[in-house]
Amino acid sequence: MSSSTVATFQSFLKDSIGDEVLIINTNVGMEIYYYSVNDYGNFIKESALLYTLKHIDNTKLKFRNSVTSEEVKRNFTEAIITFAKYPQMFLAYTKKFIRLRDINTGSEYVMPILDDFFEDAMRLLAETGKVPHYEKIQKAKNKSQELDGNQKVIYDLISEILLKKHRN
Repeated sequence: MSSSTVATFQSFLKDSIGDEVLIINTNVGMEIYYYSVNDYGNFIKESALLYTLKHIDNTKLKFRNSVTSEEVKRNFTEAIITFAKYPQMFLAYTKKFIRLRDINTGSEYVMPILDDFFEDAMRLLAETGKVPHYEKIQKAKNKSQELDGNQKVIYDLISEILLKKHRN
């Protein structure tokens, strides 16, 4: 799916099932994570089919419906470890995940949970010494943290300006 189609699809899913929806789209495939008390697995599957039918052979699509946190963690970790066998793919996926984490700071459930799973998988790979492009990934993480620090400074400045404005 193109990035613009993914954005439209994610917006559709958020409108349909709630704001806690995250789509990770790569050249290899698409992962859709959501948090809800209801099971929307079939709805998401059917919706994805509608969005992709005109572009690909739907018989090649594979869906994995993970209901429990343990299943999601196992499948997510398995995907990261599989990507680690292909360094360029792993680097692209990792950078995309870091970018999505930065974009979805308002997520209360999906992103914090996936971020914990991601960091656990990265620790597991680091323990075995199998983190491809380690330096580039650290650089992307540091850049992300730098942005967080800069945003805090900007928010502090805005708050200070607003406080001074209200004192007059």
